[in-house]
Amino acid sequence: MQRIRAKHAAFTLVELLVVIAIIGILVGLLLPAVQAAREAARRMSCTNNLKQMALAIHNYESAFGVLPPSRISPNLPIEDNTSGISGYQSWTTMMLPYIEQENLKNLIDFRFAWSALINRPAVSTQLSFMNCPSAPGSGRTDTSWVVGAAAGDYGSINEIKDKVYPLVLGIPAPGESARLGVLSKDRKNGFRDIRDGTSNTLMLAESGGQPNVYTSRGPMTAAMFASYTDDKVILFGGQYVPTDGTGWADPDCGFSINGATADGLTKYGPFMINVINVSEVFAFHPAGANFALADGSVRFVGATVDTRKFVDSVTRAGGEIVSEL
Repeated sequence: MQRIRAKHAAFTLVELLVVIAIIGILVGLLLPAVQAAREAARRMSCTNNLKQMALAIHNYESAFGVLPPSRISPNLPIEDNTSGISGYQSWTTMMLPYIEQENLKNLIDFRFAWSALINRPAVSTQLSFMNCPSAPGSGRTDTSWVVGAAAGDYGSINEIKDKVYPLVLGIPAPGESARLGVLSKDRKNGFRDIRDGTSNTLMLAESGGQPNVYTSRGPMTAAMFASYTDDKVILFGGQYVPTDGTGWADPDCGFSINGATADGLTKYGPFMINVINVSEVFAFHPAGANFALADGSVRFVGATVDTRKFVDSVTRAGGEIVSEL
């Protein structure tokens, strides 16, 4: 009797290649979704960071009846008066007890500048809520001025610079009081001073990625630096670095808005978000940045925001009628 051999099913080479191609397509479709989900989670974490800081500022106001100034002058001479180091304390160090950092605040001697040697251990402490998870690099520190100071990705918006009005908006500049933001230098404002409305006024913003300098085109290069027209970036030790504002405890982490051109290299331009991360709003989220408002809420604002609306939303008492950004 003839024995019948069983036939074994098998993939042909063509079928195998088709399966591999289909898997590749599915992976290609899935990866952007995974990356988008991860960025959404990072953006939510960034939102929570700003929310914590805004609530800490409100708790400070509840304790003292005023908002913290963006910076205060020291009562005693600066211990290490090195060129380029600001002799001040920042709102960020003043709010520490109200964000569950009482022990860290106790390490700071407020009679001296934030950068004084006695305060270096405290200001070199990495604080997760001061770093946006979308910003590249972990454990970033100042490598130039206050060496070792832990970097921060958030700052107060102190004011709109007067030249923005004639050079960018094409209107006369108002007086200083109409250009100031919620947290002011050496001044303790109250909620009563936010006459444009706490729910309409931006208070804190992202300015991430320092001490590395980024523009809308990526990390600053020699060619970009050659075209750069401001004085907020210098070449130091072979690296392009900000002249101020790297540390979370640095009072210069607060900034005044100039605006810039689309490439971020020329100040007094119509772009207010994500064109350069030095003394301007800059985030590593696609298409915009997170802001904390004076009422404690947090809002994502698109990078294509109308310039006049943005300017009006920064000033606390400009007398503008502000529609939602």
